[in-house]
Amino acid sequence: MPAPPSLPAALLGHAAADPEEPWLFRAEGWDWKWHPWKELAGWMASWAERLTVHPAGSRAAFLSRSVPESLMLDLAVQAAGLVSVPVPERGDQPLWIDPLPPGEASGQPLERDPGGAVMGTREWTAAELVAAGERLGEVIPFQKKREIVVLGGPLQDPVERTMLAWATLAGAAVVLEPDPALRTATAAWVRPTVFHGSPEQIAELRAHVAKVRKWRLPFRRLRAVLATGEMAAEDQAFWEDRGVSVSAPFAAERHDRGI
Repeated sequence: MPAPPSLPAALLGHAAADPEEPWLFRAEGWDWKWHPWKELAGWMASWAERLTVHPAGSRAAFLSRSVPESLMLDLAVQAAGLVSVPVPERGDQPLWIDPLPPGEASGQPLERDPGGAVMGTREWTAAELVAAGERLGEVIPFQKKREIVVLGGPLQDPVERTMLAWATLAGAAVVLEPDPALRTATAAWVRPTVFHGSPEQIAELRAHVAKVRKWRLPFRRLRAVLATGEMAAEDQAFWEDRGVSVSAPFAAERHDRGI
């Protein structure tokens, strides 16, 4: 089956196939709330319609937060034919769209490099996002059951951007954890099929897994560990001995970008 032409098209495809299936999960206090494909596709379509007033191909900046609304705004920008430019969160400012080149947004100018690009961001075309998600999909072993992953880093991080692109294409259930210090703890509770993180976070997860019952697959379903850098040999051996695929698909890109 050919890949959809864009991530918004992938979302609409999932919503048509299984509208009430949960996609994004987020914590609200001690409770977890989930949002199904149909609801999120509705948000995206509504916001995209409002954004069509901007010329196609315009660069649109918006505050990037680890919440469903921010992720759907990202897809809405793409669905409207604009280039999505997520920028870091600033205090308690609300979400906003700022067609570029801009003046000021929410009373504060965007930080730019000498070439005019927003600092700390990477601009992706719709085709680049799909291609990034597909490449990552070739690294993750295929399974018929639905994938589960913990995300939550800033969208301006190419690793998080690629992970989200893959999850959107694959229809993986996404649990949002915005606090990097809680990623492994959340993963231990969620029991994902795919875990990504720094070598330090992966070592932390290993320490947790080593304390619990030694199933063939950790959490009974963890199948792939994706590192953002070179892992220690003993960590890699630990996962591989338990039947988990280990790779570092992001290491070269992060090194090239000085991350």
